[in-house]
Amino acid sequence: MNETPLQSPQPEEVKPMSFSDKLVGVFASPSELYDNVRQTPPTNSNWLIPTLILVVVGVILAYLVLSNPTLSDQMKRVASEQMEKSLAKQLAAGKITQEQANQAREMSGLGETSTMIFKYVAAVAGPFLSLFFGGLVYWLLGKWVMKATAPYMKVVEVVGLTFFIVTIESVVTTILSIGMNSIFASPSLGLLISDFSIENKMHLLASSMNVFTFWTLTVTSIGLARLFQKDLPKVLVLVFALWILWILFTIFGLGALR
Repeated sequence: MNETPLQSPQPEEVKPMSFSDKLVGVFASPSELYDNVRQTPPTNSNWLIPTLILVVVGVILAYLVLSNPTLSDQMKRVASEQMEKSLAKQLAAGKITQEQANQAREMSGLGETSTMIFKYVAAVAGPFLSLFFGGLVYWLLGKWVMKATAPYMKVVEVVGLTFFIVTIESVVTTILSIGMNSIFASPSLGLLISDFSIENKMHLLASSMNVFTFWTLTVTSIGLARLFQKDLPKVLVLVFALWILWILFTIFGLGALR
């Protein structure tokens, strides 16, 4: 008597989490969330929804900051001081004439309108630039260093979901700025500095020690570890090493060129 061969059960298809589950998962169980991201087809809403939320919140917060006379004046003063510093260097180096410097001041538009435009453009474009550039950096890290084969847009999903945390950071930072009447206030070691100056590299370094930054980097590392199927400690070290290099470049490298 012939027996019908037993067929192995087909693996059950993994369904994408609901939006509310993803929102909770970023904070409560990122490992479970990113396992779901890895096991499900590409889902644009994983990066689009958090990014749009961050943009909308960012525009509202920009309005609140610009509506505050003290903060608005501080922003314009800092921008003016930075321009004068740059012009002074170019004049000393003989790259421009005094007449050209005066024309640059007139054309710079450091008034209220240009400050508003810059703030709103940053609120809208900044999240998308961070999303796709950050996704590219992490994708290259996975491909070249960890020999991972995850698609670029899956890495973008990992980065995009962390924007829920970044949105909270933006709200907290704005509350601190308004409450302390300082555009430099943030949930970082910079709060311990009473006379904060962007000309002081140690002050800038202290402001980069932000609790939300560490939180975001950790959740990003968890997501990449799950997506790349690599050990979390290794991914954590690589992600934080990239961040340290970026901070050193922006403060001590790029800052020295200004």
